Amino acid sequence: MKESKKTCFEDPKYVETRQKLETFNNKFKLYLLFSVLYGLVFVNFIDNIITGSSFYGYHLWLAIMYFFPFIILTLTYPKNWQLTLGLGLLASLMNDVFYGVIRNLMGFPLDLNWYFNQWLIPGNGTLFNLNLGFTVITIYSWMMAISIYARIIIITLLLAAWRTKTKIKCLARATNHNLAGFFLMRRRFVVSVHQNISIM
Repeated sequence: MKESKKTCFEDPKYVETRQKLETFNNKFKLYLLFSVLYGLVFVNFIDNIITGSSFYGYHLWLAIMYFFPFIILTLTYPKNWQLTLGLGLLASLMNDVFYGVIRNLMGFPLDLNWYFNQWLIPGNGTLFNLNLGFTVITIYSWMMAISIYARIIIITLLLAAWRTKTKIKCLARATNHNLAGFFLMRRRFVVSVHQNISIM
């Protein structure tokens, strides 16, 4: 018979702490999954059916759309700004990296070898005009490549910082609750003992 592997979280006293951590981790995974699917499917679909460069302020609108579903996280709790920013940037990353793949799947042929070479390897090729409404900026291959790799680093730092900070708070709340429960049980025990002594 194999010896069971026990951790402190399997102690009944820490059941609530373990459950809170599991809930937190599952919620964080759902945030990531939603952000990936939102950028990969929804944003890429919109970006492929609209010729963005010819519409006034299209890319400014697109930038707002990256963050729109996640703004509520910060509006309800301002300290979630790192989560909102990280998830929005993740959606934008899914758009820029997989735009060509989704375009092909939608029936608009695009040479993926050319696409990934231009988007991921810095070069001097012209990709598109970034239409912000108040100005139009020509985007070159090297600019897109740098922005992609910079976003990967920024997203990792933002989400890691938010997750660590929030997990610590989650553990602190659970620990305080457990301590409160312990002292309440102790008080009840003392009262019960005094009552029994009085009866005797």
